[in-house]
Amino acid sequence: MQSINYKNFIINYWPCFLVVLAFFGFISKSLYNYPIGVMSLIGLYITLSNPKILINDNTLKIFLAVFLCIWLPQVLSLINAVNIEHSLNTVIPYLRFLFVGIFFIIFISKDKEKIDFIVKSIFFLIIFWTIDASIQFFYKKDIFGFPWEAGHVTGMFYPRNTISHICAILSSFLFLHVYNNINYKKTMLLSLVPLFFIILISGRRAAWIMLALTSFSFFIYGFIFYENKRFFLKIASITIIFISIIFGTVISSHQPLKTRIIATQGLFSNNYESFNVATAYRLPIWETAYAIFKKNAVFGIGPRGFRHVYENYAKPDDIFVKNNVPPTQPHLLLLEIMCETGLVGLIGYFFALFFLFKFVLQQKTKKHLLPYFIPVAVAIFPLNAHMAFYGSIWASMIWLLTSLCFAKAKNLV
Repeated sequence: MQSINYKNFIINYWPCFLVVLAFFGFISKSLYNYPIGVMSLIGLYITLSNPKILINDNTLKIFLAVFLCIWLPQVLSLINAVNIEHSLNTVIPYLRFLFVGIFFIIFISKDKEKIDFIVKSIFFLIIFWTIDASIQFFYKKDIFGFPWEAGHVTGMFYPRNTISHICAILSSFLFLHVYNNINYKKTMLLSLVPLFFIILISGRRAAWIMLALTSFSFFIYGFIFYENKRFFLKIASITIIFISIIFGTVISSHQPLKTRIIATQGLFSNNYESFNVATAYRLPIWETAYAIFKKNAVFGIGPRGFRHVYENYAKPDDIFVKNNVPPTQPHLLLLEIMCETGLVGLIGYFFALFFLFKFVLQQKTKKHLLPYFIPVAVAIFPLNAHMAFYGSIWASMIWLLTSLCFAKAKNLV
């Protein structure tokens, strides 16, 4: 048996360790910033050493175009920023994501093994996080002693209940690892159980939507590209039936979840109050965001400016104004872009989508690229109603996923 040369392993895979640490860092409010900061500094050094790389490398050139479509409208929105300090603290550090992408495309794309290592690592991170959170749900403490509080499952993400959002957006990599190994490891299907259980029990409807979008997209991908379609449909059917049984059992036995699901049915109602409850009382937030957009249609109010003017545009009977808790963001990605960067930002967003979709669909090897594009598409889905598009957490997640997608594309060339 050949022994592992740990020194060579570390030398070859140190870029992957930084990437995995960045994804792992989402367990806290800011831990992910450290590996992202290191990657961005290395990317900056590469750019300064060889500026022509942004023009000569086609993959980098398209990545730059996508980035500029999102970043330049933020710069222009500073013209009308309602809180210039907060907006500047968003816009200037946002540049780090460009250099993170350069880091990925230069280092991670070098060989398939590096990307496979990252996918496998994310697979194990999700498994560990969701099993730990399941222990917290059943025993009221996880293996680190983090308690179950106020009915919120947190696991290692304690005290923040963002585990469902992070696992939902990363679920494509768990599906991909299972998909690639299902022929000879059918027991890997069991890894889906804690993932679906934790996202369901969390009660976070935005996470439900992300998981549904990812699952459906991956199912379509698998059906199209899997060679033995009969085997794939058999495995998919068994999985759906098994997950449905678990869902039914959990919903019938967990009253808070049952209440949340009943409330969610209001999304299909014509009644304002029912719809408002189903969206976690976000209708007045969306109304206010649209009012802000109408008054600041061209450049918006600057990234992260929403909280600073909410009370000025909200209706007198607004529940958030009455309770003196103005929302920090519109809780709808498209509305956030519209009111904080205006029509300029909206046009930039759609151009970014155009460049991304065109880039992926033009790849001859899109069969291998699509699983990496699915989480990007879900992360920037216009009706996402969770974390802020321009906020540090979700922006970091979006650009890590986008950078990994472009690194995979570069590797396939």
